[in-house]
Amino acid sequence: MAVLTPPGRGAVAVVRAWGPGALEAVDAAFRPMRGASLADTAPMRPRFGRLGAGLGDEVVAVVLDGDPGGVDVQCHGGSAAIDLVVRALAGRGVRLVEASAFLRSAVPTPTAAEAWDDLARASTLRTAEILLEQAQGALDREVTAIAGGGEDAASRLDALIDRGRVGVRLVDGWRVAIAGRPNAGKSRLLNALAGYARAIVAPTPGTTRDAVTVRTAFDGWPVELVDTAGVREAEDAVERSGVERALRERERADLTLLVLDRSRPLEPGDAASPAASTLIVASKADLPAAWEPAKVFAGVPFVVVSAEAGTGLDELGTAIARALVPAPPPPGAGVPFRRAQVERLVGMRPGAGRP
Repeated sequence: MAVLTPPGRGAVAVVRAWGPGALEAVDAAFRPMRGASLADTAPMRPRFGRLGAGLGDEVVAVVLDGDPGGVDVQCHGGSAAIDLVVRALAGRGVRLVEASAFLRSAVPTPTAAEAWDDLARASTLRTAEILLEQAQGALDREVTAIAGGGEDAASRLDALIDRGRVGVRLVDGWRVAIAGRPNAGKSRLLNALAGYARAIVAPTPGTTRDAVTVRTAFDGWPVELVDTAGVREAEDAVERSGVERALRERERADLTLLVLDRSRPLEPGDAASPAASTLIVASKADLPAAWEPAKVFAGVPFVVVSAEAGTGLDELGTAIARALVPAPPPPGAGVPFRRAQVERLVGMRPGAGRP
């Protein structure tokens, strides 16, 4: 048996038992509220009853049809209820395994099993849709077609490998650092993008000392935002530590939002050409402007926002998504979603692995 629902609390959990003797074992542990035994129930007909020691948990049991067959036990989603069901079935000789073991036995390919496994951990509808397409064979079909050869096989392989840049981030997402000088509006911007007060906002420079993170999504792509300490010549050891960590976070980030206060004159170095992985955010647009981004950063991507008034946030979200995923995979396309898959595809290139 395996617990098929993701870890953590939920309204309902699903425990599936399969293999030889699974129906008989669940039938011996299941106590129907009324009617015939579970073994005498037609497939796909829900049966209400109890399962577990003592009073047990109220469950719905469904005998499955087809291969590999078995029984689904739908119980309450708390850990105690799941434990009641698992212990009761274990007492009847049913062995508990990871959900991935069931997937490997129930789906046609290892890639599909991996996709189902990752699908349970997808945090957005967009990433779940892509993983579901891979679970339904999109990646396997594309790899088979490429392996069959053809004039465009090499270019299709390159395109498939390139989609792996997005695929390997579908579960864990991207990391976006919010950086800038003290009091530029970084923490207020983090709170505005998160939709709640995650970071402390105060007029005192150097309030943010540690990295403050929040999970969110832009255009369906999962992102971890990191609010960092303002970068300046620090006045004490604690603030210096925060500045050093801020610089490390910028190095780790896939994208940096460089927040510059538009209501105050720029300081030396602010107008320097930013790195390719940097998006300029001109903040405090609700206040009179001391400089114009279009003149200072000609040809460089920027967004003007007011976290206080809530203006420009939609445009910023769109710009973040475009910077992280400039070319989203088309619907139905094969997408390698684990690094090992990408490595195998690279090995398919002509001449790969040869001295």
